[in-house]
Formats: sequence, structure tokens, C-alpha cells
Amino acid sequence: MIYIISSKKAAALGLPDKCPWAKIVKNTKEQEIQADEQVYLDISGLSSTELKKAITSLKKSRTGSFWGVIDPKGTAADPALFFFEGAGDYIGPALVKKGLDKKRFAAAEALVPRSTGSLSAEKQKSPAMLSSKVKLPAGKFEGWKSLRAGTTAPFLFLFVSVSGLRSKVGDAGFTAVKNRLRDFLQQTFAAADALLWMETENNSLFLVPPRTPNARVAVEAGLKLILNSRFVAFEKLGLLFPVDFTIALHYGKTVFRAPGKTGSVIAESVNYIFHLGGKKADPGRLTISGEVPEDALPEGLLDIFSSAGVFEGIPVIHSRRFVYK
Repeated sequence: MIYIISSKKAAALGLPDKCPWAKIVKNTKEQEIQADEQVYLDISGLSSTELKKAITSLKKSRTGSFWGVIDPKGTAADPALFFFEGAGDYIGPALVKKGLDKKRFAAAEALVPRSTGSLSAEKQKSPAMLSSKVKLPAGKFEGWKSLRAGTTAPFLFLFVSVSGLRSKVGDAGFTAVKNRLRDFLQQTFAAADALLWMETENNSLFLVPPRTPNARVAVEAGLKLILNSRFVAFEKLGLLFPVDFTIALHYGKTVFRAPGKTGSVIAESVNYIFHLGGKKADPGRLTISGEVPEDALPEGLLDIFSSAGVFEGIPVIHSRRFVYK
């Protein structure tokens, strides 16, 4: 059984009338809900204070079990935050309007490990296949101006790609869209002190300072970008069609050159991140190479990553893929 915490009727939530597989309840105390059953919270009509209280209560009552969010009116400004809190699913207004069936809920549950919401201490210490031997350098990053051209140093390489824009907007409109995309990506990763280092028609490569705070901010920003991709396409890029972001992260060394002067850069790490992003990473996922130190990944987000096998001799993990239908 799927339980939905709401005061609304089934039709307002995208459910069929007299639905045999879902039940609307006012709270989790109203019904004895088993650990293996799904619970969704309808957030429409909740104030920010009420929403925070409801999420806290739901997390507490569903520790280690599946819970999700239904947002019939699209009131959530940043749906990614629900996943950071431990949610296993987010159902927005488009899906509600289209109508929900049991297969949609089953698909969401199949993608989420049973540890959603709270990981054991053992799992928290061992994110799948990330390096536990390598630690990011200590101390505060001194800024990009402190790096001399020609210096070889470690970096986190952040690859971001959106393919097919030119074919959809045409040559005349592509330059304007590309400029908006560049500006938006730089704003998105600014809090991580990321430097837009290389750029092609479809791809952007950022250098992220090899420090734990910077790395974690970059990871969170990347996940938010993927989760908010529809909003970004329509509101930030001015597009009339959705886009999917392909994002990859790697850790290694390279000779540093200023942006625009990287033509002579030859480095195994640079080659690898372009291969990882262009050949292995999937749209709608954040893919991370096993060379990235485990302290780069925020602990609260470990459970949304799983093994993606091995690519060019290096283990790889990736986030769950969030698909908008």
C-alpha cells in the first residue's frame, strides 16, 4: 500500500478515484504503516514552517524506510533539497496533471536503497568505490591568482555537458543560448570557487579547488542542477524544450594554464575527465571516478550513489537518475 499524507481528494493528487493501491491519510499516526510501504507527503498549502516540521516528523518516523514528496502545484523552489533530506522521490505538477499509476511509484522505489533517510555508520564510512586512501589537501584555497602558469597541481575536474542545443535552436540562436548557459553555470558553481577552464560547443570543464568544502559544494550544486534541469531550461536559458545535464567529477593533476591559454595542456587527468563525461556518464546523473577522495562527497548524500562499474581501469560511481516524463 502507498500512503499519502494529505487533506485533499485523490483527483487533486493525480490518483484514480477509489484507488485500491493508495490511501490518503492525515498523518502517519492515523494508520499503522509498515517499514516496507511507501509514504508520500503532499506539500501543497504548507507554509515554510509547516513544511520543515512535517519533513522532520516524516524523517523521524520513516528512518531507514522510503518516503517521498508530492508537489501538485509546484510550490517547491528547490526540489533537490528534499533529496538532501533523504527523500526517495519527488512528484511535481506535470506528473500529477498527467495522472499517476502504480507503476510510477514502483519505479521510484526500485531505484532507492532501503537505507533511504538514514545510513548505518558502517555505510557512512565507506561510500561505494571512492578512494579512502587519498585525502584532499588541508588548508584554505588561496585563490586562482595564487597559481603560477606552468605549475603542476592537483585539482578536481568538473565536466558539465548539454548536447544538441545548436540543432534545436539553430545557428542564429545558439550563441545567445550558449552565453546564457555559460553565465548560469559559472553562477551555479561560484560558491565552490570553480574556474571555467575549457569549453567546447557542448561541454564545459571547470577546475574546482582540491579542498573538502569546495568539493562538497560542487557536488551539491551539480545534483541541484540535474534535479532542477526543467526549471533551468525554461526560466534561466529561455528555452521552449527541456534539457538534461551530464555531469562528471574526477581528481588528478595537471599543468595549470589560464583559461583561454590551455591549448598546450597535455595531461592524463584532463583526457580522462573528457572521456568519462563524453563516453561513460549518462544524462541526468552525476558520475564520479574512483580517484575522487571520499571526503569530497557529503555524508548525507552517500546513499543516492551506486557503482557504475569500471571505466578505463578506474572504478566509477553515479547518482540515481532522475527522469522527468
